[in-house]
Amino acid sequence: MEKKIEIAENIKFLEKSAIRKIVEAAPANSVNFGLGEIQFPPPRYLIDHAKQILDSKLLGYTHNAGLLELRECICNYYNTEFNNNVCVSNGAEEALFATFFSYLNPDDEVIIADPTFLAYRTIAEMLGAKIVAFDLDAASNFSLNKISFQKAFSKKTKLVVLNNPSNPTGTCFGKDEIDLIVKTCAEKKVLLVVDEVYRELFIEERPESFFSHKADVICISSLSKSHCLSGWRLGWAISNQPELIEPIIKVHQYLSTCAPTLSQEIALKAFSKTGMEESEKIRQQLLTNRKIVLDYLAGINILPNKSLPYLFVQVEVNDVKFAYELAKKGAIVIPGSAFGANAYGWIRLNCGIEKNSFLRGLKILRSYLSFIYLIDN
Repeated sequence: MEKKIEIAENIKFLEKSAIRKIVEAAPANSVNFGLGEIQFPPPRYLIDHAKQILDSKLLGYTHNAGLLELRECICNYYNTEFNNNVCVSNGAEEALFATFFSYLNPDDEVIIADPTFLAYRTIAEMLGAKIVAFDLDAASNFSLNKISFQKAFSKKTKLVVLNNPSNPTGTCFGKDEIDLIVKTCAEKKVLLVVDEVYRELFIEERPESFFSHKADVICISSLSKSHCLSGWRLGWAISNQPELIEPIIKVHQYLSTCAPTLSQEIALKAFSKTGMEESEKIRQQLLTNRKIVLDYLAGINILPNKSLPYLFVQVEVNDVKFAYELAKKGAIVIPGSAFGANAYGWIRLNCGIEKNSFLRGLKILRSYLSFIYLIDN
């Protein structure tokens, strides 16, 4: 019998994400509220600068950790001095993978929230780690269940991974919650990894970065959301402790050598005064879309959020079935339970979509919701 090539044991459990499955179930030209990407064009200012760079520079490799000037810019963003404490990566996702790969051994435990971004669980399990989830309570607007969080720790706990602001809920931890999280991790001598990619898309006040706490914390972020540069793949990992970043740089070297040089050059402009003004325009556009959703879906229970682009909408039925049925009608959303059991009966809606498609999709969604809520079509 011919020998069969077997895939590795540590990825046999992998399946397509719920997002991809639902997208594939939808007809062509469906309105996609599901993808975790702001579907606005990148700022013209950055595109024009990219053209200038391509015409004037030979783009070779950079330092494995990224352009020195860019790493200094990232430190300035966090109001700290550069101290070899930054690794520039191919988006936040690679920074997450490199961080997990640097610190997790098989059978280590990783604490995550329920609900939270689904990639954390998948990456950790690919590396043989075990997941322990703590509760964010739907009954209290998905705030931290402090007892559940503290009970999640054991002798095997290696790291806690959070995202703040939250994907999928759009909520943020308050000061007391942040203090408790940082204090508990310090007492347990557990590494805290915080994904802050939505921090610049705040509604009223930019949330505090976990970086401001002088603890064993690694903060991960990118320009994908703040500047609509998802396809440019530019992210980073940063810590107050450079020794926490050193192994990540080594792993990153063997994953991809360095982040794209052109994207690093663009990032320098993105962090400039003009670049941050362009980011603010994106935030304002998202705020406008958010208001349209809230007005259009008046009467529907929508979670009070503190960041964009996501709105968490309660449907009070099987959210997976709801998402598949809605997809058949031409609008794609993500069931809340894809992010954790506590989000059953909710859907995630991305309001970062071009206006005409956005309004067409809202009409489909409102029509489908009308049999659950007493609203007018």
